[in-house]
Amino acid sequence: MKLDGYETLLKDISVELRRYLISKCVNKDMAEDVVQDVFVKVLEMDLILPPDKIRPYMYKIARTRYIDLYRRDAHLKEILQLYLIPEKKAVDISDAKNSSKKLQHTLNKLSSEDQDILKMKYIDNHSIDQIAMKQKTTPAAIKMRLYRLRKRIRKGFGDSK
Repeated sequence: MKLDGYETLLKDISVELRRYLISKCVNKDMAEDVVQDVFVKVLEMDLILPPDKIRPYMYKIARTRYIDLYRRDAHLKEILQLYLIPEKKAVDISDAKNSSKKLQHTLNKLSSEDQDILKMKYIDNHSIDQIAMKQKTTPAAIKMRLYRLRKRIRKGFGDSK
């Protein structure tokens, strides 16, 4: 099989996969992220799968990747609701575990603009495009900023990732 044909097949399956995820009520941005991850993973493989095996493989990777992203977002949303919603900011730190103290401290060190971006994404469920419009910047800049904020939160929380 020619490699150009293989890449075309992967692209076609990726478009199909995106439509499938959206039809299953997956957020458009998350569906695009999942499909991009799947596409890149398949392209980076040293193995070229036959056409009859590539579609099921891509769907399986997409399902697993979506579950991972969904769990990560749900966990982050839970953490943000605990520490960033105004009525929850008055959490008694003395009763919190040491890790909760670190997380509270890390979130409090974020600028109000960074906190707003996190709230819009994970609490208010705004899309990247909506956040970009409100922040008067590009979607790519918002994606990078969210990535860096998650990384900073993990670092402040003591996660070594």
